[in-house]
Amino acid sequence: MKEIGKIKSNIFKIAAVTDRGQRLNKLISPMYEEKANEMDELIEALKDFSFEISEKSLSGEWELIFSNVELFRSSPFFLAIEKALNDESKSNLFFRLHQLQVGSFGISTIGRIAQKIDFDKKEFISTFDTTIFGLTTIPILGWFKLLPTFGGRVITLASDLILKNNLLDMNLQKTKVSKVDGLNKIPLFSELLMDRWYPVKEVWNKLPWNKESPNCQVSILYLDEDMRIMQDMYGSIFIYIRPSISLLNSNAISND
Repeated sequence: MKEIGKIKSNIFKIAAVTDRGQRLNKLISPMYEEKANEMDELIEALKDFSFEISEKSLSGEWELIFSNVELFRSSPFFLAIEKALNDESKSNLFFRLHQLQVGSFGISTIGRIAQKIDFDKKEFISTFDTTIFGLTTIPILGWFKLLPTFGGRVITLASDLILKNNLLDMNLQKTKVSKVDGLNKIPLFSELLMDRWYPVKEVWNKLPWNKESPNCQVSILYLDEDMRIMQDMYGSIFIYIRPSISLLNSNAISND
Protein backbone atom coordinates (compact mmCIF):
# COMPACT_ATOMS: atom_id res chain seq x y z
CA MET A 1 0.00 0.00 0.00
CA LYS A 2 1.35 3.42 -0.93
CA GLU A 3 2.07 5.97 1.76
CA ILE A 4 -0.54 8.70 2.19
CA GLY A 5 1.98 11.41 1.30
CA LYS A 6 2.82 9.74 -2.02
CA ILE A 7 -0.84 9.26 -2.89
CA LYS A 8 -1.66 12.90 -2.16
CA SER A 9 1.36 14.06 -4.16
CA ASN A 10 0.07 12.16 -7.20
CA ILE A 11 -3.39 13.67 -6.69
CA PHE A 12 -1.85 17.15 -6.77
CA LYS A 13 0.00 16.30 -10.00
CA ILE A 14 -3.15 15.08 -11.75
CA ALA A 15 -5.13 18.11 -10.54
CA ALA A 16 -2.46 20.39 -12.01
CA VAL A 17 -2.03 18.69 -15.38
CA THR A 18 -5.80 18.39 -15.94
CA ASP A 19 -6.66 22.00 -14.98
CA ARG A 20 -8.48 20.97 -11.78
CA GLY A 21 -10.02 18.07 -13.68
CA GLN A 22 -11.59 20.19 -16.42
CA ARG A 23 -9.43 18.63 -19.16
CA LEU A 24 -11.29 15.42 -18.29
CA ASN A 25 -14.69 17.01 -18.93
CA LYS A 26 -16.20 15.30 -21.97
CA LEU A 27 -18.06 18.45 -23.01
CA ILE A 28 -14.97 20.66 -22.86
CA SER A 29 -12.08 18.42 -23.80
CA PRO A 30 -12.26 14.64 -23.29
CA MET A 31 -8.51 14.19 -22.81
CA TYR A 32 -6.30 12.24 -20.43
CA GLU A 33 -8.68 9.34 -19.80
CA GLU A 34 -5.80 7.47 -18.19
CA LYS A 35 -5.49 10.31 -15.67
CA ALA A 36 -9.16 9.96 -14.74
CA ASN A 37 -8.64 6.26 -14.07
CA GLU A 38 -5.50 6.98 -12.08
CA MET A 39 -7.33 9.55 -9.95
CA ASP A 40 -10.08 7.02 -9.19
CA GLU A 41 -7.44 4.52 -8.05
CA LEU A 42 -5.73 7.10 -5.85
CA ILE A 43 -9.00 8.05 -4.14
CA GLU A 44 -9.81 4.39 -3.54
CA ALA A 45 -6.36 3.94 -2.01
CA LEU A 46 -6.91 6.85 0.39
CA LYS A 47 -10.27 5.43 1.47
CA ASP A 48 -8.47 2.32 2.74
CA PHE A 49 -6.73 4.37 5.44
CA SER A 50 -8.49 5.01 8.72
CA PHE A 51 -9.37 8.64 9.39
CA GLU A 52 -11.50 10.60 11.82
CA ILE A 53 -14.49 12.67 10.71
CA SER A 54 -15.37 15.43 13.16
CA GLU A 55 -16.69 18.97 13.18
CA LYS A 56 -13.29 20.21 14.30
CA SER A 57 -11.40 18.56 11.43
CA LEU A 58 -13.94 19.84 8.88
CA SER A 59 -14.15 23.42 10.15
CA GLY A 60 -12.35 26.31 8.49
CA GLU A 61 -11.47 27.34 4.96
CA TRP A 62 -10.94 24.98 2.03
CA GLU A 63 -10.03 25.42 -1.63
CA LEU A 64 -11.18 23.22 -4.53
CA ILE A 65 -8.31 21.71 -6.54
CA PHE A 66 -10.06 18.97 -8.53
CA SER A 67 -13.45 17.79 -9.73
CA ASN A 68 -14.44 15.23 -12.33
CA VAL A 69 -17.47 17.38 -13.22
CA GLU A 70 -18.02 21.11 -13.78
CA LEU A 71 -16.39 23.12 -10.99
CA PHE A 72 -19.49 25.20 -10.19
CA ARG A 73 -21.33 22.03 -9.14
CA SER A 74 -19.48 22.14 -5.82
CA SER A 75 -21.76 25.00 -4.71
CA PRO A 76 -24.76 24.21 -2.45
CA PHE A 77 -26.88 26.12 -4.98
CA PHE A 78 -26.23 23.57 -7.71
CA LEU A 79 -26.19 20.63 -5.31
CA ALA A 80 -29.70 21.63 -4.21
CA ILE A 81 -30.82 21.80 -7.85
CA GLU A 82 -29.36 18.34 -8.41
CA LYS A 83 -31.31 16.94 -5.48
CA ALA A 84 -34.53 18.69 -6.53
CA LEU A 85 -34.35 17.28 -10.07
CA ASN A 86 -33.88 13.81 -8.54
CA ASP A 87 -32.70 12.39 -11.85
CA GLU A 88 -29.06 12.01 -12.85
CA SER A 89 -29.62 12.41 -16.59
CA LYS A 90 -31.75 15.54 -16.09
CA SER A 91 -29.14 16.98 -13.73
CA ASN A 92 -26.31 16.36 -16.17
CA LEU A 93 -28.31 17.95 -18.99
CA PHE A 94 -29.09 21.03 -16.88
CA PHE A 95 -25.46 21.50 -15.87
CA ARG A 96 -24.25 20.91 -19.42
CA LEU A 97 -26.59 23.60 -20.73
CA HIS A 98 -25.48 25.98 -17.97
CA GLN A 99 -21.84 25.38 -18.88
CA LEU A 100 -22.58 26.09 -22.54
CA GLN A 101 -24.46 29.29 -21.72
CA VAL A 102 -21.86 30.84 -19.43
CA GLY A 103 -18.72 29.47 -21.05
CA SER A 104 -19.40 29.88 -24.78
CA PHE A 105 -16.59 31.67 -26.66
CA GLY A 106 -14.69 32.02 -23.39
CA ILE A 107 -17.08 34.74 -22.19
CA SER A 108 -16.92 33.55 -18.59
CA THR A 109 -14.27 31.55 -16.77
CA ILE A 110 -14.15 30.29 -13.19
CA GLY A 111 -11.24 31.17 -10.94
CA ARG A 112 -10.66 30.24 -7.33
CA ILE A 113 -13.34 28.20 -5.57
CA ALA A 114 -13.37 28.23 -1.79
CA GLN A 115 -15.55 27.06 1.07
CA LYS A 116 -15.77 28.01 4.72
CA ILE A 117 -17.33 25.59 7.19
CA ASP A 118 -18.51 26.93 10.55
CA PHE A 119 -20.31 24.49 12.84
CA ASP A 120 -20.60 27.08 15.63
CA LYS A 121 -22.85 29.15 13.36
CA LYS A 122 -24.09 26.04 11.51
CA GLU A 123 -23.13 27.78 8.25
CA PHE A 124 -21.55 26.56 5.05
CA ILE A 125 -20.25 29.33 2.78
CA SER A 126 -19.25 28.55 -0.80
CA THR A 127 -17.60 31.05 -3.14
CA PHE A 128 -16.27 31.06 -6.66
CA ASP A 129 -14.55 33.87 -8.55
CA THR A 130 -15.67 34.45 -12.11
CA THR A 131 -14.08 36.48 -14.91
CA ILE A 132 -16.13 37.91 -17.78
CA PHE A 133 -14.57 38.92 -21.12
CA GLY A 134 -11.10 37.73 -20.12
CA LEU A 135 -9.84 37.92 -23.71
CA THR A 136 -11.90 39.52 -26.48
CA THR A 137 -10.45 40.18 -29.92
CA ILE A 138 -11.03 39.48 -33.60
CA PRO A 139 -9.51 36.07 -34.43
CA ILE A 140 -6.29 36.24 -36.51
CA LEU A 141 -6.73 39.96 -37.26
CA GLY A 142 -7.02 41.25 -33.72
CA TRP A 143 -4.07 42.39 -31.64
CA PHE A 144 -5.86 44.25 -28.84
CA LYS A 145 -8.77 43.60 -26.46
CA LEU A 146 -12.18 44.73 -27.65
CA LEU A 147 -13.74 44.77 -24.19
CA PRO A 148 -12.38 45.28 -20.67
CA THR A 149 -12.40 42.40 -18.21
CA PHE A 150 -15.05 42.31 -15.49
CA GLY A 151 -15.84 39.86 -12.74
CA GLY A 152 -16.82 39.16 -9.18
CA ARG A 153 -17.14 36.60 -6.43
CA VAL A 154 -20.35 34.57 -6.22
CA ILE A 155 -21.07 33.77 -2.57
CA THR A 156 -23.65 31.20 -1.51
CA LEU A 157 -24.74 30.68 2.08
CA ALA A 158 -26.25 27.46 3.40
CA SER A 159 -27.51 27.16 6.97
CA ASP A 160 -28.63 24.44 9.40
CA LEU A 161 -25.34 22.66 8.76
CA ILE A 162 -25.04 19.32 10.52
CA LEU A 163 -22.68 16.36 10.33
CA LYS A 164 -24.39 12.97 10.11
CA ASN A 165 -21.76 10.24 10.26
CA ASN A 166 -19.96 10.85 6.94
CA LEU A 167 -22.60 13.22 5.50
CA LEU A 168 -22.74 17.01 5.49
CA ASP A 169 -26.37 18.15 5.40
CA MET A 170 -27.40 21.78 4.84
CA ASN A 171 -30.18 24.05 3.59
CA LEU A 172 -29.59 26.63 0.88
CA GLN A 173 -30.41 30.17 2.04
CA LYS A 174 -29.15 33.00 -0.16
CA THR A 175 -26.51 34.22 -2.59
CA LYS A 176 -24.78 37.43 -3.67
CA VAL A 177 -22.01 38.71 -5.92
CA SER A 178 -19.18 40.76 -4.40
CA LYS A 179 -16.18 42.60 -5.80
CA VAL A 180 -12.84 40.82 -6.22
CA ASP A 181 -9.63 42.80 -5.91
CA GLY A 182 -8.05 43.24 -9.34
CA LEU A 183 -11.29 42.87 -11.30
CA ASN A 184 -13.58 45.67 -12.45
CA LYS A 185 -17.22 45.59 -11.46
CA ILE A 186 -19.75 45.14 -14.24
CA PRO A 187 -20.75 48.68 -15.28
CA LEU A 188 -24.35 49.82 -14.84
CA PHE A 189 -25.36 46.60 -13.09
CA SER A 190 -22.86 46.74 -10.23
CA GLU A 191 -24.72 49.25 -8.08
CA LEU A 192 -28.02 47.50 -8.67
CA LEU A 193 -27.04 43.85 -8.43
CA MET A 194 -23.77 43.47 -6.53
CA ASP A 195 -23.03 43.27 -2.80
CA ARG A 196 -26.56 42.45 -1.73
CA TRP A 197 -28.03 39.15 -0.64
CA TYR A 198 -30.73 37.49 -2.75
CA PRO A 199 -33.16 35.25 -0.80
CA VAL A 200 -32.87 32.10 -2.89
CA LYS A 201 -34.71 29.93 -0.38
CA GLU A 202 -37.71 32.28 -0.21
CA VAL A 203 -38.03 32.38 -4.00
CA TRP A 204 -37.43 28.63 -4.28
CA ASN A 205 -40.24 27.81 -1.85
CA LYS A 206 -42.71 29.94 -3.80
CA LEU A 207 -42.14 28.12 -7.09
CA PRO A 208 -45.00 25.63 -7.60
CA TRP A 209 -42.81 22.83 -9.00
CA ASN A 210 -40.53 22.73 -5.96
CA LYS A 211 -41.93 20.17 -3.54
CA GLU A 212 -39.51 20.87 -0.68
CA SER A 213 -37.05 23.45 0.59
CA PRO A 214 -33.62 23.59 -1.07
CA ASN A 215 -31.54 21.02 0.77
CA CYS A 216 -28.38 19.17 -0.20
CA GLN A 217 -26.01 16.55 1.13
CA VAL A 218 -22.45 15.58 0.29
CA SER A 219 -20.57 12.58 1.63
CA ILE A 220 -17.01 12.56 2.95
CA LEU A 221 -14.77 9.98 1.29
CA TYR A 222 -11.53 11.06 2.94
CA LEU A 223 -10.45 13.68 5.46
CA ASP A 224 -7.22 14.72 7.14
CA GLU A 225 -5.67 17.97 8.37
CA ASP A 226 -5.10 19.36 4.86
CA MET A 227 -7.22 17.38 2.37
CA ARG A 228 -10.94 16.71 2.06
CA ILE A 229 -12.53 14.51 -0.63
CA MET A 230 -16.29 14.81 -1.14
CA GLN A 231 -18.88 13.03 -3.26
CA ASP A 232 -22.34 14.17 -4.37
CA MET A 233 -25.45 12.01 -4.62
CA TYR A 234 -24.46 10.62 -8.03
CA GLY A 235 -20.79 10.00 -7.31
CA SER A 236 -19.19 13.20 -8.64
CA ILE A 237 -15.89 13.94 -6.89
CA PHE A 238 -14.66 17.19 -5.34
CA ILE A 239 -11.19 17.44 -3.77
CA TYR A 240 -10.27 20.31 -1.44
CA ILE A 241 -7.11 21.38 0.38
CA ARG A 242 -6.37 23.91 3.08
CA PRO A 243 -5.21 27.17 1.43
CA SER A 244 -1.76 28.42 2.37
CA ILE A 245 -3.17 31.95 2.69
CA SER A 246 -6.78 32.76 3.55
CA LEU A 247 -8.36 34.74 0.73
CA LEU A 248 -11.93 34.97 2.01
CA ASN A 249 -12.67 38.44 3.32
CA SER A 250 -14.78 38.13 6.47
CA ASN A 251 -16.63 41.35 5.69
CA ALA A 252 -17.44 40.26 2.13
CA ILE A 253 -18.94 36.95 3.24
CA SER A 254 -20.60 38.30 6.35
CA ASN A 255 -24.18 37.13 6.82
CA ASP A 256 -25.49 40.70 7.12
